[in-house]
Amino acid sequence: MTHHTGAVPETKRKKDWRDQAACRGADNDAWFPKPTNTPGVRAAKESCFSCPVMLDCAQYALRTRQFEGVWGGLSEGQRTTLYKRHRTADFDDRTVVRNAVYRALHDELNPTPTLRDLWDDRTYPLPGGHIGWRGDSGNFSWHGHVYTPKQLAFILDRGHKAVGIVRRLPECPVVECVNPRHIADNAERWQRKQAEERAAAQAAARAQYEAEELAS
Repeated sequence: MTHHTGAVPETKRKKDWRDQAACRGADNDAWFPKPTNTPGVRAAKESCFSCPVMLDCAQYALRTRQFEGVWGGLSEGQRTTLYKRHRTADFDDRTVVRNAVYRALHDELNPTPTLRDLWDDRTYPLPGGHIGWRGDSGNFSWHGHVYTPKQLAFILDRGHKAVGIVRRLPECPVVECVNPRHIADNAERWQRKQAEERAAAQAAARAQYEAEELAS
């Protein structure tokens, strides 16, 4: 005796690239962050970049014109740009997909280290709030520009290049210190000197006034 209900049995999906995807079995919402959710988009992309079927995923999304979510490392905006540059039929060609995807993701897959990265890599804390510099404390070249560690500290902290020579302030006793708060360029030292002279003049005038008051 059978219990035939007349329902069509569910057809099992054939194995394909989705079975090897890094996101397989994961929370799907993580791959559909709002475009304004930069950390969410970045996190989804990072998973895609290590996925063995990233290009397969990207090709599927491009061929089927998926407009939402992160697919194959591509954000919604990046896919929209590719839709404008190519016909949908172009994405049937694996070479076209590979070239388009790697061109769109070039800067993300090949990040250029920044001066901030160099600072984080080369500096280390010293007692008393001072900061040391690993390696040669002399000049170093960065993308065709020459810096000293103190110049680098100044630029990253102030947001602009130094005027003249960057030196330690007198109250910092640690020669190798590159703490941005412990250094100044020519302009800042001049401003500091002017402020000290004004303060000294005001103190002298106040002392003279008090002396005259006592004498009267």
